Amino acid sequence: MPIKDVIVPGFIGTNTIKFIVTRGLGSAATTSHVYSDPNILVGDMHGDEMYRKGVAITGYTFAIINKTDGSAITSGTVTAKVTKDGGTQGTSTNSAVHEGNGQWSINLTATEMDADIVGVVFTHSSAVPEFITIRTR
Repeated sequence: MPIKDVIVPGFIGTNTIKFIVTRGLGSAATTSHVYSDPNILVGDMHGDEMYRKGVAITGYTFAIINKTDGSAITSGTVTAKVTKDGGTQGTSTNSAVHEGNGQWSINLTATEMDADIVGVVFTHSSAVPEFITIRTR
């Protein structure tokens, strides 16, 4: 019986340990390697591990909260501004869409993700601005 998954520690530098997960081993299958920080469950949503530089993100979700009473905002227009590597802020190519109960989503293009650090701010006239920072690899 072939081994399907292997998890081994990988040492990077002098004080850094990451775990290398090889998935899909077998006679005909291709393999994929996932590098994960210690104490992170493989498959967990860990922002630093999830995004690749220059690769689009489909359906990035975020919440929009009313600045007056803290309730979820479910309608209106959300504006997204993107900053790449501390450069000039520009308007996102795609519009945010309300998914339900104050949860919104947006698709970020490969061009918007083509930076080491991507900053996004979501604004709405009745909301507290939502700031996110995405580190890419």
